[in-house]
Parts: sequence; C-alpha cells; structure tokens
Amino acid sequence: MKATLLTRRHFLKNSAAFGVSGLLIGCSNINTEVELLHSNTPPTDEMHNWLFIGTDNRIIVTVPCAEMGQGVNTSLAQLVADELDADWHTLEIRQAPLNSKFNNAMGMQLTNGSTAVRDYYLTMRKVGAGARSIIIKAAAAQLGTTVANLSTQDSHVIYQGKAFPYGQFASDAATWPVPDDVPLKFNDQLNLIGKSLPQIDTHNRITGKAIYGIDVQVPNMLNAAIVQAPIFGSKVKTYNETAALQVTGVKRVLPIEGALVVVAEKYWQAKKGAAALQASFSDYDKSIAGFNTKEVHKAYSDALDEQGKATPNTPYVLDVEYSVPWLAHATMEPMNCTAWVQDDRVDLWLPTQSQTATAKTAADITGLDTQQIHVHNQLLGGGFGRRGETDFVAQAVQISMMMKQPIKLIWSREEDMQHDFYRPMVISRFQIGLDAQFKPIAWHNQFASSSVFERVISGTLPSALKWIPVTAFIGDPIIAQGATEIPYLPEGIEADTHLSLVESNIPVGFWRSVGHSSNAFFTESVIDEAAQLAQQDSYEYRRNLLTSSPRERAVLNKAAKLGKWDKAKTGHFQGIAVEYGFESYAAMVVELSVDNNIVTVHKVTCAVDCGKIVNPNGAIAQIEGGINFAISAAMYGEISIEKGRVKQSNFHDYLIMRLNNAPVIEVHLIPSDEAPTGVGEVGVPPLAPAMANALVAAGQPRIRHLPFGKSGLRLA
Repeated sequence: MKATLLTRRHFLKNSAAFGVSGLLIGCSNINTEVELLHSNTPPTDEMHNWLFIGTDNRIIVTVPCAEMGQGVNTSLAQLVADELDADWHTLEIRQAPLNSKFNNAMGMQLTNGSTAVRDYYLTMRKVGAGARSIIIKAAAAQLGTTVANLSTQDSHVIYQGKAFPYGQFASDAATWPVPDDVPLKFNDQLNLIGKSLPQIDTHNRITGKAIYGIDVQVPNMLNAAIVQAPIFGSKVKTYNETAALQVTGVKRVLPIEGALVVVAEKYWQAKKGAAALQASFSDYDKSIAGFNTKEVHKAYSDALDEQGKATPNTPYVLDVEYSVPWLAHATMEPMNCTAWVQDDRVDLWLPTQSQTATAKTAADITGLDTQQIHVHNQLLGGGFGRRGETDFVAQAVQISMMMKQPIKLIWSREEDMQHDFYRPMVISRFQIGLDAQFKPIAWHNQFASSSVFERVISGTLPSALKWIPVTAFIGDPIIAQGATEIPYLPEGIEADTHLSLVESNIPVGFWRSVGHSSNAFFTESVIDEAAQLAQQDSYEYRRNLLTSSPRERAVLNKAAKLGKWDKAKTGHFQGIAVEYGFESYAAMVVELSVDNNIVTVHKVTCAVDCGKIVNPNGAIAQIEGGINFAISAAMYGEISIEKGRVKQSNFHDYLIMRLNNAPVIEVHLIPSDEAPTGVGEVGVPPLAPAMANALVAAGQPRIRHLPFGKSGLRLA
C-alpha cells in the first residue's frame, strides 16, 4: 500500500484503485491535508473506501457520519452523486466503519456540533468529481475518441447518442491517474446539490427494514439488562442473586462497577431477572454537591456571590438573574450496545456518534490495539450528543469478556433517564449598562455551572498530564457558547463574562445546541427586557442595534416579515429572538395565546442563514425538529435530584410535547453561496427566549427560570 500526502488542491491524484470487481476511491479527510491510498481490496459489507463503482454499474458511497435522523446519508451522498453524475435512484449507501481516513476536522470519527456537511462538503464533492474524471478518460480511450466528445448522465457515459454504463469502464479507470486539479461543477451545472430530495432511507424506516442498534442480532448472542446505582458514585451493597437465577432463561448475574447485570437468553427474561434482584446500594458521599437540586443551586449561587457583581457607571442598569435546569436527552431508542470480545479482536454493533471514542473505550478495557476494534455503526434512534458518550459501551465490553460470547446490552427507559449526562444547570446574572436612550453600552455577565469540558478534555490527555487543571486556565468553552459574543454592543465594546465552575456529583455532557441552549435564553430575554425599559418594539430595538452584523440582521428582518410581526390576530401575541451559533444565523418569531395558564403555540416562523444548502427539505426538517424539541424543553424539561437520585424516570414525569400540541412551523432558508454551516442544532436556541418574550407580550410575568411549566403554565 502506498500513501502520499497532498493538499486539497491536489485532492485525488493517484487515488484510484483496481478492485476485483470495479473501481475504488480511497483518501483521508484530515484537516487541510488529504492522504490518498492505493488498495486492491474489493468492497465488503463495510467499505473502507469512499466510493465503489462496480463492473455491474453498482455504485456504493460510504457516508462518514452517523445517521440519526438528520439526513446525512442523503445530503452527503448528494455531494458525491452530483459531481459523479450518478443515477440517484440506484445509489447504495454504507455507514463508515472505524477508520481514521473518515476522521473529521477534529481528527476524530465523530458526528456532533452540526458539522457533518461543513466538514465533508469538499471531500465528498471531490471524490465524485475525481471518479468521474477518470471514468470519462477510460471511456474515451476505450471508445476511441476524446474526452471533449463525451458527456455523463445517470451513471452513463454519453457518446454519439448512445449511453454506456460506468461499470463498462470501471476496471480500466483504475489504471488512470487523477489530474492534479479536479474541477468541481459551477452552480449552474449542479443537478442534485440544492435539491430537496427525500431521505434515501425513508422507505426502509417506514417499512421496518431499517436496522437500529437495538435491532442487531448476532449468532450465539445473549441479552443483558442492567440495574445501575441510583445515586451517582454509589456501590452495590446487597442483591438476591438466587431470585434472579430462578427466572426462566437467566444465565448469570454479574456485578460490575456501580451496577448489576442480568444475562439471559432473551431481553425480557433479563429484565424480569433484574427486577427480582431487589438490589440495595451504598449511600451518597455528601462532601460533593449533588444530594438534591437545591443544594447544587445554592452552591452555584454561593460561587456567584463570592465573585460579586459589576456596577456599570451608566444612566440605567438592568440587574437580573436567570437559570436553566438539567435536561435529559430522552432519545427514543435507549442506550444499547452489542459486543463480542475475542482474544484477538472486538466487534461492536451499536448506534454511536463517535466511532473513535467507542474504539478507545474498548481498547482501554481489553488491552487490545484500536486496530483490533471493529465498530459497526447502525442507525441511531436519536443522538442529541448522548451517543457520543461510551459508558454503555464499556459495560457491554465488560459483560462480553465475562460471558465469553456475544451479548446485547439494552438499558431500560428508566435507566436511560436516570443515568444520563445531562445538559448542565446554569445560573446567570447580568448587569447591563444602558445609556440615556436605553441602548446597551456595558455588558457584565457572571454565570455558574459544572464543567462538561473538564471531563471531556481529561479523557483525551495522557495519564501523565491529567493533573493539569485545564478549566482553571481557560474555563469551559462548552458552557460559555453563545455568552461571549454579544452583537448588540457598540463596536469596540466587548462583553465582560465570568464563569464559575462548581464541582457537582451530577454528570453533565453535550446536549442539542449545548451552551447556546442556555445562553440564548438568557441573552435574548435580557435584551427584550432592555427593549421594554426603552418602551420600544422588541424587533425594532434589536434591528437598530444590529448595525455590525448584517447576516444576523437579515435573518431577523426575514423572520419578522414572514411571521407578520406586530400583525397578529386579536388574542395572539408574539415574541422574537435571534442567535448566532454553529456558524449559522437563526431568528424566530413565536405566536401564541394564553387562556387560564394554558398556552397554545399557534405558529413558529424561523429564518436561517446556513450558507450553501445541500438539501433544503432536509435542512428544514432538522430545524422543525429542533423547534419541537425546544418547545418540550422550554415548557416541561427538568431533571431534579432528591436524596442523591434523579426523580424523573420515564415520559410520564419527563414530559415531551405531543403531536396535537405542535405548532404550525414555517422555515425560510436564506439563499447563499457562502460555505455550508451548521443546521442540526440551530432550531433550538432561539425558541425558548422567543416564547418567553411572547408570554410577556401576552401579559404574563417575565419568566427568568425554566421550564415555563414551573410557573403554572401548560400546553393546550
């Protein structure tokens, strides 16, 4: 195997390879350099190359990102297919196996942060363009003509009115070098990019053919259920192993760190065995904040009191405090992993957002090299950041090692709800200095939370460096997302922000839109309060301040226009918010009514500037999903701790908005030739503040502490 490092300008030079049944295109997507590989390995069920063109005209595209409903199997395949001039209706899609050539810009196989299209936009296009260029050269040689006399369409080379399938030239094409510069199509030549194509795997989803992690079946596989310590960090004390083993089908009861596992022939047998354990666990270490919600809240407040407030020397000062609670991910598919640990390899079938982290976890436990770990990613029944974690992977690997055969571990809904890595609780205080016209000229913000970044960065540091208190130097950029760049301040004035990190026993992690989900609620509510003090219209107040952010102002204007701002029917009230995050701009108008504390959200209008759009229908669907996701969180979302335990356990007490509560949603995508930016999370942050501002317009008191349901409101 030969490898050559090339810049993106020379992306696919010498990257073609002859397979026993066609043409393979292999390369690596690593920052600004691309490694191009020769291989004579034909495609198997999982393809370690980006593209395969078979002699039978079969075309397979490997998608490097996890498919969790956001549509990457479609949008990323569109990029390849358009440049290749492939027949979209016959294209096959494979999920990428564990292989560093599929790493994203962070150097990991990881799907998060609304980066899929951003990270792979050029890679996927150049794979398609490079393959087409060598196919057409091979065709010209075989047909005895020149490239100028040939065109391509629907996986065929067109010559003198006749169509020849790509497969006819696939083997010959593998011997041709790709030129240094592979030209990409101009906008007016694109046939698929920018088109609203249906998701490529919709048919399999609705017919039940789609395979999620929870559906995996492996020969000789056993099933496992788990009972985890209800108090974070506590240990197993007692359990009734005999009672569990008396349940039909139960094979073994395995104690692992902080949990008990029941292994059985079938999952339901394992679940019944787990219920029979009657396990008890040790008490909580009360030296760390986390015994109940009030205790953690007080620890945060004490940290803020110690930090103190600013005293702006301005005509007016807006001094307010906001907070948001812990939130669960509540993915429709609970955590699960099928593991088969053998002496010289580990196979993992699961729904994961991070093949890299999954492999590292398995390697650390087994002592094998990551090259011996084989990650078979499945469709994800929801991710939202939760499936970037590997706690459930570690458990499955340990169980398989103990049982010495394949096992499938499935968490119950209760285990999933009560053993999450929650969206952090945050308390945020503001002292906003306003001039004589009530415009902000000083912005002071102190906020307190527990760190996500500390745990994440600790997992990536060598053991010799784990002592370094990274967050003491740089804070937590995850918690701070959206808090530091305030577009409403005059040019040259920066926000003064201070984050206090407080240790807590409650595990926190990434959640859809992470820090933006908190800070947008704070910032866009506070700026609305400033508009009220100024006795100015909320939209006009923002618009007049956004003089240095034309793209932000443009989405604000578009949302206001489409949402018919200030023209709501009698009894309906509107709120507005705008947010920059994931390199995209989103503005939202919420229209609602309130009757005896019952809230009806009639319509949400959203305008988004996310650069060049690959699949408008897919982008709109993601934004719509984010809006509905955010309504649930804003109205009901709260994880509370009592006596060290998570109180909520299922959807009866962690409420999710039902279909009959969902509003009409109108999404407008701003046309743009800018580079593609994030979409999957941008629908979440502006919703809560826009809704809060609409409630104020409806005559409700300003709600500064989510969820709205704690103030006595509920959805109609």
